[in-house]
Amino acid sequence: MKKIIYSFIIIAILQLLFLDRCTTYNITTNDLFKSKDLKNSKSLIEKPQSKNYEIVPVEGTFPILYDSINNDFYVSNNKGLTKYDYLGNIVISDDLAKEKYTSVFDFANFIPYVFAENGVYDFSGKKLAYTKFLQILNSQNEIKDADFKLLFEKYYNEAEVVVYDTDRNFDYQADNLPMYFKIKNNWILLFSQKGDHRFTHSQNSEFETDTIGQIDFLNLPAKFADKRLIVLKNQKKRIYSTKQIGEKIDDNYLKMYSTQLLQEQKFDYQSSNSIQLISRKKDEYYYTGGYFNFPDWVSPSFINTAYYQVIYNNESLFFKEKAIKYFKNLECKNDLYLYELPKHLRTKSKVAFMHYAVNVGGYANDSTGIYEPIIKNAGLYILRQKTTANNLTRL
Repeated sequence: MKKIIYSFIIIAILQLLFLDRCTTYNITTNDLFKSKDLKNSKSLIEKPQSKNYEIVPVEGTFPILYDSINNDFYVSNNKGLTKYDYLGNIVISDDLAKEKYTSVFDFANFIPYVFAENGVYDFSGKKLAYTKFLQILNSQNEIKDADFKLLFEKYYNEAEVVVYDTDRNFDYQADNLPMYFKIKNNWILLFSQKGDHRFTHSQNSEFETDTIGQIDFLNLPAKFADKRLIVLKNQKKRIYSTKQIGEKIDDNYLKMYSTQLLQEQKFDYQSSNSIQLISRKKDEYYYTGGYFNFPDWVSPSFINTAYYQVIYNNESLFFKEKAIKYFKNLECKNDLYLYELPKHLRTKSKVAFMHYAVNVGGYANDSTGIYEPIIKNAGLYILRQKTTANNLTRL
């Protein structure tokens, strides 16, 4: 009799394990086991809050840059920029969609200027300012070498700001690169000589070092005056808030390419703030195209609703978003990153940025023709003091 009872118990346990591990039934992750804070969690776009902080969607994408002098943040926004003040409020936002192209295409220079076809957009003030180029020279290689040398040296010596750019969307047959000179509040665009690629970020083997965030010309570095911006960092993953399309710039990347330098490498980004996955529940199978088309439950991967706690400046913010639990992995794939200022600058601003980066593809909506991701809400978010706290700070 005891053997029969034990057999039933073992079978029941195995059935529960099967339901919990291989089906969409939630046994150990049932809502019954969740705290009140988790049950009441909002999604990121619903602006989760604590007593003094809130999480708000950001207009834009990487890079995220910071002006340590004026205490402002900049985020790439299509062809333009969105600028936030030290409280996390938008000061200026313009995607410059009307422009044919702009320098935000690759954002190789960390500055609050956006260069377009006929002029410069300056985001560094309280209002967006546009200045048309006083002159555009050598766009068709019309200047002889000797004359170009004299002209370039004259502009370089006179200019308070000198910025070099890449070959984005210009006349590729001309095979020249743009150089921008700000002289007495006037901007001049001078194109380099044909085939003269003495620039960093241009696969030039002549350079022993290549500073990320600043294109330099051989022996004649760029001049940013007081306009150079710095990047934030996710200390846990050791990733900097540079452009995130393609390979991420992290400490391992900088060790691998030892000739590439980032001035923020010397800063201390240590932080006690964190994002923690507290609980989860299975929503549906996530089809991964398993071998031999086995049923999903043979090698089950799931789309989960995951519940998170953000610990920021000794306060907790709770939210829920989707995560992927692959059958081979012990932990959920959530791709959540918290980007913060270096420690020595955190007294100037209580703003941080979050990146929710889970991407498992999507599909085109036949009725609208719009691409809809399987997991929504991915993107950038700003973690800032709540509006009431912001108002009190201003008083």
